[in-house]
Amino acid sequence: MEIAFVPGTPVRGASPLARFLPPLEQGSVAAALERFGKKSDRVLDPFGASPRLAVEAAAEERAVLVAVNNPVARYVLERTAKPFTIHDLQSALSRLGSAPKDGGRLEPFLLDLYRTQCSRCGERISADYFVWDREDGEPVLKFYSCPHCSQTIEEPTNEEDLRRAHEYERRGLHHAMALEQLAPRGDPERQQAEEALAVYPSRAVYAIVTVLNKLEQLDAGEAVRALLLSALDQANALWGHPEGRSRPLQLSASPRYLENNVWRALERAAGHWALPDPKVGLREWTDWQSLEPGIVTIYPGPVRELAPQLPTGRVQHILTVIPRPNQAFWTLSALWAAWLWGREAADPIRAALRRRRYDWAWHASALRSTLRAMKEAVGNQAQVLGFIPDAEPGFVAATLSGFDAGGYRLTGRALRSEGQAILTWERDPGPEGSVSLSGIADSMSLAARSALEARGEPARYALPHIAAFSALAAERLLAGVRPSETRSALGVVGEQLEAVLSDQHLFVHVGRGAEPESGRYWLADESGAAESLADRVEDAVLAKLRSSEGNTALEIDTGLCKQLPGLLTPDRRLVMAAIRSYAEFDSEDKVWRLRPEDQPEARKADVEQMLRLLGNLGARLGYQVSGTDEIEWRDEVHQSSLLFRVDETAKFGSVMRRRSGSAARVEAIVIPGGRGALVAEKTRRDLRLQSWLESGLRIIKFRHVRRLSEDTTLTRENLMERLALDPPGQEDPQLPLL
Repeated sequence: MEIAFVPGTPVRGASPLARFLPPLEQGSVAAALERFGKKSDRVLDPFGASPRLAVEAAAEERAVLVAVNNPVARYVLERTAKPFTIHDLQSALSRLGSAPKDGGRLEPFLLDLYRTQCSRCGERISADYFVWDREDGEPVLKFYSCPHCSQTIEEPTNEEDLRRAHEYERRGLHHAMALEQLAPRGDPERQQAEEALAVYPSRAVYAIVTVLNKLEQLDAGEAVRALLLSALDQANALWGHPEGRSRPLQLSASPRYLENNVWRALERAAGHWALPDPKVGLREWTDWQSLEPGIVTIYPGPVRELAPQLPTGRVQHILTVIPRPNQAFWTLSALWAAWLWGREAADPIRAALRRRRYDWAWHASALRSTLRAMKEAVGNQAQVLGFIPDAEPGFVAATLSGFDAGGYRLTGRALRSEGQAILTWERDPGPEGSVSLSGIADSMSLAARSALEARGEPARYALPHIAAFSALAAERLLAGVRPSETRSALGVVGEQLEAVLSDQHLFVHVGRGAEPESGRYWLADESGAAESLADRVEDAVLAKLRSSEGNTALEIDTGLCKQLPGLLTPDRRLVMAAIRSYAEFDSEDKVWRLRPEDQPEARKADVEQMLRLLGNLGARLGYQVSGTDEIEWRDEVHQSSLLFRVDETAKFGSVMRRRSGSAARVEAIVIPGGRGALVAEKTRRDLRLQSWLESGLRIIKFRHVRRLSEDTTLTRENLMERLALDPPGQEDPQLPLL
């Protein structure tokens, strides 16, 4: 069931509605398709959650059919497949800014809405944003770059700023026009539309309606609508300050939120939509036979309406990003669609206005209903490849439960601890399995223990969670669980898992808080545990660097994910720490190369030098010195000793298991200075290692041994103090001059 995770490249820079769309890495779909069917296969994306997925699949010569019910998501997909040029966008912005308004132009009119005064030169300028305090109901800070004196500053607002902010009444004409477009008076969803509109500051509503009026007058084209769509996202109160929610799920203003200048948002939007041309085709759905390789075909509606139009049993490949329920995005999408394309465009998703809560049980049920609606169209041997770019435990559990109940058996899993998962299923027309709650608990306990043993180190809650739930999904046991009087079926399974993990005879919960999802989990009996994942990653990275002339980080990461598949997938932070520990980046060729000092011959010479220096230093200080592979200094008078283990790596697992634990012996591991940051990363990940280090184990760097060997002031009395002067995470301190 373990499959290789497929890493891509994290997307840099802004893109349309990025905070609401799944954070799918660039290139991950193309790489995954190498093991999923063959070129020219027809693939169905029933959820249409990610524009990137459909476009990358088409670029790999798949015939892609996407059902997209959300008109906003559909628009982003269309403009990802057929992007605007930067010239198109800049021309559209110029036409919009030049539109007449109150005897002048629209651009200065909108900028004047955010007028303030520079505190240095006193000139009137337009603020880039104001920061509102939700509780106080007024702006408390402003940010601007003065074009007159070049001052760029965020500073408190003044009385004039407050007066201008409150000029735009919530119940004014522009507010009524904005509301009327979505839900006119008498509409049963009028109140919900009011609540959705309330997430916009009044001044933003005034600016938005002003621009919308110009769209009708100018017949400005789709590029202007694209700019405005991004501005609509930028102008609401879901942008917290100073950081806030990067991926908001609920439609509620942040305690301190940004009121962005709408014209400045329009200017920034040009960069969001100037996407590279993927060179794929785009067309609307007509029939199954019209699907062609390299073309994205869009069905503008839910897949339950598409399914009856598909030939029976012909869908053999489902490729999708599992959608995450997001009340904020779907509610705002209804608002945006009505504003940009008219009330009828929003009709398919107006139900989002009424729903205020999407829990995981609801999501599992929604997935089940969707999959069952596709039953006749999907072949009995059909395969599913699903990406979950933000794979928190509840989301994964709902996904596994929904697919199980929808008639699919889990066949593959890969989890990256940053919160990314890839899952595969196959169609299973047979009945779901039947098992008792005690049987479920036993299965989950075994799966969680096996996953931790294989990983060889404590892990966050997500690992035993997905191990346990996926073990049930592989046997189709999730769908057979029945709800209790107080819990959904999903909640019942979750309770069983919490009970399993709280069994102190089997599991240890370290660094924990009040919630089960806090801290890390480990085994009460670790005798069967494998070598730690961190040490295996270090080994694999070093082997790769020593066997080649240069590699990109993605090449190394991809190789590691193949070597350590499924629940062993290493997180990118650990991989990069290992790479940086041994390699240097060639900025010209864009590859990582092994440092000269980490070549095998060089490190062998270093280790021999360390052993020699430690032997000589111990003798100089009057200790009885012994050992060849390890150097021991014995003090016969005090019956104590110091043991130095020299290693070119930062692999401490085997050393820790054979430590003597004697109070009369001080143990030290001597490593190259380049391993310091890797040791710090391993310590952050593994509280056992942190505890071992705090118990008296010392980490000493090669360079420090060289300095100590030359230090004529070193004595037995100041030895321990001097040994501690260069800890692993420190860059390069100098010994004090004495």
